Amino acid sequence: MRYRKIDPRAGLFILLLSNVGMFLERTSMQGNALAGIIIVVMLLYGCPKIATGGVGFLLLLYCLQTFVLPVSPIVFTTLFSVFVNMTRRMLPCLLTGALLVNKCSVREFVAAMRKLRLPQNFITAMAVTVRYFPAISEEVRHITNAMKLQRIPAGRKIECYLVPIMLSATKTAEELSAAAVVRGVDSPKKKTSAVKIGFSVTDISCMLLTAAGVVLILIFVKG
Repeated sequence: MRYRKIDPRAGLFILLLSNVGMFLERTSMQGNALAGIIIVVMLLYGCPKIATGGVGFLLLLYCLQTFVLPVSPIVFTTLFSVFVNMTRRMLPCLLTGALLVNKCSVREFVAAMRKLRLPQNFITAMAVTVRYFPAISEEVRHITNAMKLQRIPAGRKIECYLVPIMLSATKTAEELSAAAVVRGVDSPKKKTSAVKIGFSVTDISCMLLTAAGVVLILIFVKG
């Protein structure tokens, strides 16, 4: 089955609804239901791997909150309960962001924001941000391959991940900003684009599904 790429404007609308649902939710059941809606949206856009990962992560967080933290020592509960709860609340937004990064290229994202007539400074910042996460992901893959070649022991893997990523994070951001300037993203002149974007039936259906889901969840779902 062939899936159409998401229109970035539809993705931004779904992301906005995810944030609204996250801030207005009163119970964990509402947050879990909202994450379920976003997972269905991801399946409609043809992202089964990310959706499956989202389901697994949601189940993990649910098990931690329901079964592990209540019977854990007070110190452990104090340290991790807030982290687990905030991660669960942010999961719909994280999944929507993963959908945008997976389905939208930077040029499509920029073209969509220009159609929305957003400020040029905001477009430049978002273009660099959207490209930043794939660049960091590529850096992580390089580090993983290097550790496999050198047979780094498990006890040192966290250090070998964190140190290079922390050192390269600022440099990567500067390089992406320079690349955006070279390509003329921040130029005040009127732009033309060869990228054609438009809402599809899938886009409209997913936007309506998310909007209706958020409203119904906040009204009817109780903890």
